[in-house]
Amino acid sequence: MAALALTGCAEQRTQSVDTARPQDSRATATAASPAADGLRKDEEPVRVRFPEFGDFASVVWKGETLGQDSRESVPGPTDVRMSGIVRLTDTDAARLKDAYTWQNTSAQPDLPTDLRAQLPSDGPRWQTSTDFTRAVTGDRYTATFHADLDRKMLVFDAVNPEKKG
Repeated sequence: MAALALTGCAEQRTQSVDTARPQDSRATATAASPAADGLRKDEEPVRVRFPEFGDFASVVWKGETLGQDSRESVPGPTDVRMSGIVRLTDTDAARLKDAYTWQNTSAQPDLPTDLRAQLPSDGPRWQTSTDFTRAVTGDRYTATFHADLDRKMLVFDAVNPEKKG
């Protein structure tokens, strides 16, 4: 019975994060598969997990399996980190600015190195919002969101983000 429960949990977690995981190297190159550097530009996996971002203009993101080396032989759920940079539309940048309380922060977004290289070099003015984070995650998973709403940019870093809708 315990083995059945573990298998069910593993299947449920795998189904919920499949599209966040980079495709294996045998996959044909499509918009949904990662580029050679592991970065992806397909929008649907981000849209279904973060509808609160609105109808954004573009995204570059990366999915990573956490702790895979140490857990290869251990059955059970796999944790997935999904990180990215979203270019917001004018409308959604204004909506987010008005709908949530944002605080300036000197903290930099925690991103994989290849994603960090996609950020503007002239230093965005980052802000965070506890209310926005709570609205997106529902306190069900860990995530951070840094925004420079004047530049219409939102950075996300989440572990096991859930599909919505």
